[in-house]
Amino acid sequence: MHALWHDQEWRDRAARFAFIGFALGLAWGLKDFYSRAHFEDLLWVLSPTRRVVEWISGASFEAEPGAGYLSRDRLCQIVPACAGINFMIVAFCSLACGLVHELRSPRARAAWIAVSALAAYGVTVLANAARITIGMRLHEAGASLGPLTPDRIHCIEGVAVYFLFLCVLFAAAARVTGARRDLAF
Repeated sequence: MHALWHDQEWRDRAARFAFIGFALGLAWGLKDFYSRAHFEDLLWVLSPTRRVVEWISGASFEAEPGAGYLSRDRLCQIVPACAGINFMIVAFCSLACGLVHELRSPRARAAWIAVSALAAYGVTVLANAARITIGMRLHEAGASLGPLTPDRIHCIEGVAVYFLFLCVLFAAAARVTGARRDLAF
């Protein structure tokens, strides 16, 4: 019985690592796509982000083919660098790989890939919209403080927003999955 338990434990562990490898492969594929993507290739994430920013801020953006979305009255652009694909990859990997220990069956793991991708996409749109809207407000206020130039403040604000959204996403997913606190493999 003892050998059987170790054999099953080994299979479960190998299945989790295979799942993690698959999730990381998907993330690498998205990163590779993003490294070559143009504005039109990223409309699936930039367009909903623009709509949420417009709704929150009241700003109006229009498409500038090959470049991004431009708000002439706010002097703000939403460009491919604003797509948040790197954040989406981190969010997807944190969900898919960070909670794999909660999934027992191949079917549950396959479903979790889809749920992780959809959740990462949705949170990316919301986080980007929040980041861009806050960035617009900081720009309009002329925010700077000594060595904290507007560009540095924009960078710090982006990191803070992404970190907050990532923490909330993972905490919510852990609660939904009933994740145990022992993250042992």
